[in-house]
Amino acid sequence: MTAIDSTKAQPFASSLSQWTRTGPTKLQPSIPGNGSSPAGDQVTLSAQAKGLMAGGLEANPAKGGPTEFAITGIPPASSDPTDDYFAKMQKYFEDLNNFTKKTLGLGDRVGVGLTGDIINIMKKAAAKAGIVEPEMPASIKAMKEEREARSASEPEKEPGPGMKGTSLITLYMPEDQGGGQVELWLDNKALDKLTDLSAQNVKSSLVDLMKGDGKATAANAAIDNGIFGKAFAENAAWHPEFRTPKARMAYFDPSAEPGESPLFMIQSKNQAGYVSQHAGDLAANLINLLKAAKD
Repeated sequence: MTAIDSTKAQPFASSLSQWTRTGPTKLQPSIPGNGSSPAGDQVTLSAQAKGLMAGGLEANPAKGGPTEFAITGIPPASSDPTDDYFAKMQKYFEDLNNFTKKTLGLGDRVGVGLTGDIINIMKKAAAKAGIVEPEMPASIKAMKEEREARSASEPEKEPGPGMKGTSLITLYMPEDQGGGQVELWLDNKALDKLTDLSAQNVKSSLVDLMKGDGKATAANAAIDNGIFGKAFAENAAWHPEFRTPKARMAYFDPSAEPGESPLFMIQSKNQAGYVSQHAGDLAANLINLLKAAKD
């Protein structure tokens, strides 16, 4: 399966079915945005894309890649119910993409990708807002089950502990705004705790970890040695920039001991100004998203 380079923003529809990770833990975003592409948020499903979509939304990454949101499968039968399903799925992904951007307070030209537990959180929040994934027809379910039975003898490599333990929201900036990306990293174990926090309190409690003082140095060391550092190490061959940000804002549990890892952080290697200007709003929007998805 072809993979899209996650270091470059792509149109939302630029192979709707091809966003996944390749290699041991290479990250690829899962709900792409249009980013700097002039194509805009347009979705056109080719016969190949329709075939790939047939597998539904369960994880089925390229062999050797870790589990995440991927749309793969076998060509569907030509039937009106199938065509109707694909049309509904096309609309669902358009609406989900727009909902993601609106929820995070992003401009139309900023691309966005999701990896990890945050995917289901976003989908759950979208469902509560009326954006519901279409039900898969029985004919496609049968083909999907057949495909899964055939592939059962080829076990997939599990993601490493860092990727299992974190979620990542990646923002892809337009070229005329400097390009590059901004990363929002979350500790999955902290999601419930973050959900119960005040968005405004979190916004006002972000800590700048690029100041170079003793507290920042200890915090950055904790990040490198903790769950985020594990995720960085697993992706070091493809994303060395994870370890060398020029801006890093983080939120720590108020009861945490000095030197503990943050609950989440916002960082960027080439968009320091954007992080400085927007980190507070991004943090507040993130907390509100978690609250919106809460049962």
